[in-house]
Amino acid sequence: MIVIDQNGNVAAGTSTNGASHKIPGRVGDSPIPGAGAYADNDVGAAVATGDGDLMMRFLPSFLAVEEMRRGVSPSDAARVAIDRMVSKNDKFFGGVIAVNKNGEYGAACNGMIEFPYSVITKDINKIIVKSVKCNL
Repeated sequence: MIVIDQNGNVAAGTSTNGASHKIPGRVGDSPIPGAGAYADNDVGAAVATGDGDLMMRFLPSFLAVEEMRRGVSPSDAARVAIDRMVSKNDKFFGGVIAVNKNGEYGAACNGMIEFPYSVITKDINKIIVKSVKCNL
């Protein structure tokens, strides 16, 4: 989840697959800054889902935010983060959602047909479901 409040503060959060699939002693990607989520009030935020072990190595949420810092659109920033992981493991399965501080958003994914995500804005006062086509 990514939220921008009325004062322009940006926050991002994620959840985990749950304790039923956890290997004892393993820390997943959700609490690792830059892996599952990353936010910067000056830029925006990104969240990721998928192969947590790969995401902990390549920090896709952090990378997407840094790409937006360079002026890249949220969609392209998400694609850069996905492509970085796919370049190291072409079987990566997951997605990245990015939102800049102006509320522009986009997503990218790999390993599935499409990746749905939900959006609500002050201009559209209802939840809409968007989706992007993924690389397979």
